[in-house]
Amino acid sequence: MKTNQGSKGVFSPIKTSKIPDKVYKQIVSMISNGQFKPGQKLPSEREMALDLEVSRQSVSEALYRAETMGLIEVRQGEGSFVVSSVRESLKPPLTVLLAEHAERVFEFLEIRRLLEGWCAEKAATEATPENLQTTKDILKRMEKVLPTEKRWEKVDMEFHLSVAAATQNVIAMHIMEVLKDSFRSYFQIRRITTKDERKGILLQQHKDIFKAISRRNPSLAKKKTLEHLDFIEEIINEDMEIIQK
Repeated sequence: MKTNQGSKGVFSPIKTSKIPDKVYKQIVSMISNGQFKPGQKLPSEREMALDLEVSRQSVSEALYRAETMGLIEVRQGEGSFVVSSVRESLKPPLTVLLAEHAERVFEFLEIRRLLEGWCAEKAATEATPENLQTTKDILKRMEKVLPTEKRWEKVDMEFHLSVAAATQNVIAMHIMEVLKDSFRSYFQIRRITTKDERKGILLQQHKDIFKAISRRNPSLAKKKTLEHLDFIEEIINEDMEIIQK
């Protein structure tokens, strides 16, 4: 009988050969089925070894393989965190395109419409009370910053990521994680054009999206999301025209 406690028994004990491979496959499975989400910290090697009933060396080898495959990021002194396996491979072209070709921001918005419209619609049926509370807390923080501040970028991104998380769809969460770096380039462009007096409109649009999701209205949640992105495109388009004159 075990006297030590692992990470609450989330892993299944392994008693076969090729132990590191089996550990690796469990890690991959738990990332793919959403038990470990993008950005989430994995249990320590010790906790995993206890749950799996294997040596820490086997866990270490499995984590190293997961890191080389781009599934996790090992941070010195902090632990191992889930990332997207395709994030780094997509980061350079997307970031460069947005940073060096401002007009590409409209193509970025097209992709956001497709993805985030779906996410809002799905979140309206799948969001848990915890998901809704997370998004509500983000909106409270959004009320305290201005669109021209860098902090707005952070809370705005967190809002849209929280909607993706509320879909309970692991692929959607990972795609949004992939786009995080491109969001930063997008915000660099938007900060040039966004005016603080537009905060009231932008804040209300985010609140409307949240309200539709919390009221379990999929079609309205999608509609409000698309209206928000249409407004963003409109103000960027107008202000970039002014800058170019």
